[in-house]
Amino acid sequence: MIGICISLYHIYNPDFSSISFLTLLFPVFYIVNIFFLIYWLLKLDLRLFLSLIILLLLFYNSLSVYNINNQSLEKKGLNFMSFNARLFNHYNWIEDDDLTEKTEDFFKKNMPDLLAIQEYHKDYEYLFKEFKYQHIFLSNKNSGKSIFSNNQIVDKGIVGFENSNFNAIYADIVFNGDTIRVYNAHFESFKFDLNKEFNQKSILNMIKKYKNTYKFQKDQSDVLLNHIKKSPFKVILAIDMNNTEHSFVYKQIKEKLNDTFIFSGNGFGSTYWFNLMPFRIDYIFVSPSILSNNFEIYSDKISDHKVINVFLNI
Repeated sequence: MIGICISLYHIYNPDFSSISFLTLLFPVFYIVNIFFLIYWLLKLDLRLFLSLIILLLLFYNSLSVYNINNQSLEKKGLNFMSFNARLFNHYNWIEDDDLTEKTEDFFKKNMPDLLAIQEYHKDYEYLFKEFKYQHIFLSNKNSGKSIFSNNQIVDKGIVGFENSNFNAIYADIVFNGDTIRVYNAHFESFKFDLNKEFNQKSILNMIKKYKNTYKFQKDQSDVLLNHIKKSPFKVILAIDMNNTEHSFVYKQIKEKLNDTFIFSGNGFGSTYWFNLMPFRIDYIFVSPSILSNNFEIYSDKISDHKVINVFLNI
């Protein structure tokens, strides 16, 4: 099974779509094999080498679940923040009457130079009135994506994804006499509901959803990377990928851009809790020539996603 999962990370094939959900199980494979490694070691059983080989295979394929950096915590460069706001809890999905005030307090305390928001709601534009420039695109009447900047925006646009309400936006921003292109993207969601009763029908429906989303995300990744390839400027990409770093779409993007968490973050990196399971699905990627430092994941609970932040040397 681990071999299949590693193959799913390296190879895209529509025929694999029904089993692509197995990539979500990588953390489980790590935990199980670490447990058995310790168990066989205490038993002085040679089967410890089997668990060791499996762990080495996972590390070799860059499928780690914990990141260690010995980088300086000095905050220098362009301060870039990304956040899936979940519409700022406009429909009270989170039972917290003070959440809007907490969100406002958070951004007063942690206002970056550049901010990308997925699942933005227009009623909360006042939270970001301190920014001089903005690019807001509403996919429907009230919600969409936004980019806020204290540096001049000289051009902006939209990257549409076929047959989907998901999309990406971009803004060309002047920083220190140079122009950079900032993308804010959101890939197709799996829309799982684990609160429903589990039976054969619900499990089959869940696999079907994952199968369709697997294909959607691959197409969206192709469209976005093709647009990025044509960019005349260095690129920063904020994205809610709705998939983990063990997925093929993540590998596709990582082959073109640097994952700033890998270069300047520490820990498990989880940005989203899915029914008590932590996943890293929110990312900030940059062109290889852009250096990052002091990647941070905030613990403030102002959405179902965590805010991520990094400093960039353009």
